[in-house]
Amino acid sequence: MAETTGLIIDVDEDDDQTDLNFQDFGDASLLQDLNDTPTKPAQVHTFHDDDMDDEGDTELLSGQKKQPSLWTFEYYQQFFDVDTSQVGRRLLGSFIPHPTKSFLDSHIRPSPDLYGPLWVCITLVFTIAISGDMADYIANMHSSSYVWHAHFSNVTIAAVVIFAYAWIIPSCLYGFLHHRGNLGGYTFLELVCLYGYSLTIYIPISMLWMIDVNWLRWVLVLIGLVLSSAVLLLALWPSVKNDEKKFAAVALFLVFAFHAGLAIGFKMYFFHVGHIVDPTIAPVTTKPSIHSLTAEHIKTASLTAGHVRPATSGHTTFH
Repeated sequence: MAETTGLIIDVDEDDDQTDLNFQDFGDASLLQDLNDTPTKPAQVHTFHDDDMDDEGDTELLSGQKKQPSLWTFEYYQQFFDVDTSQVGRRLLGSFIPHPTKSFLDSHIRPSPDLYGPLWVCITLVFTIAISGDMADYIANMHSSSYVWHAHFSNVTIAAVVIFAYAWIIPSCLYGFLHHRGNLGGYTFLELVCLYGYSLTIYIPISMLWMIDVNWLRWVLVLIGLVLSSAVLLLALWPSVKNDEKKFAAVALFLVFAFHAGLAIGFKMYFFHVGHIVDPTIAPVTTKPSIHSLTAEHIKTASLTAGHVRPATSGHTTFH
């Protein structure tokens, strides 16, 4: 490789620029003449591994983001990384079935979340419990012998049932699909997200259950069951359609049966005809008024008084 050299043109103004002298200098001499000061040594910094961001360097080299640890807040933060419009679309799509597309593929993938399912379950717990108490009050508000009180135990019962259903059923279903090869490639988080959003329809229905018309309540049960079950079955069908027919039929039947059991259980326990009797509260008894005494009561009192007379000694004697 040829070495580069510097050229300086020395112009002599006194000789009217007639004599031009060309001189050739090396790089070091050229720098020193231009700066007119001693050359400063170049600053050298050695980069060590401790000075570099290991995580950022790994991401740049591999193109993949390092997953946080299971025991860190960042690990669970990714499951709640959704915006309001996205959650709204998922809530709306959870009870509007589309025969040509799956709710899981069109709304949940590729970013399932736990934010929506968590708030759906919490909201349903309180709407079921409060609406059940209100329905109990409306059904018995004209009864003079019934004393209404709030059933706080309904909140606990509703919470246990709803959260158990939203976690246990997807866990069992994931185990079954994994055993059969998981042809749809569904993850556990996707199934939990699917089941959590499928309960959305029961929030408005639980409020309508306060209407004290029994046949209307059963119609609402049927509507909610058909809509939410259709969304579930259509979402799970791609994972079992290529499996054996008997296993596919059993899986889809169990999905529908458990979902129907939950809807019917809501109606039968929290909104059944008649009030809920709390065994921890003693029944209220009232004394009969003077106007409620019948002739039988007067006759019995007279016979009892005829067998009792005061004794002279101050003691009561009986005949």
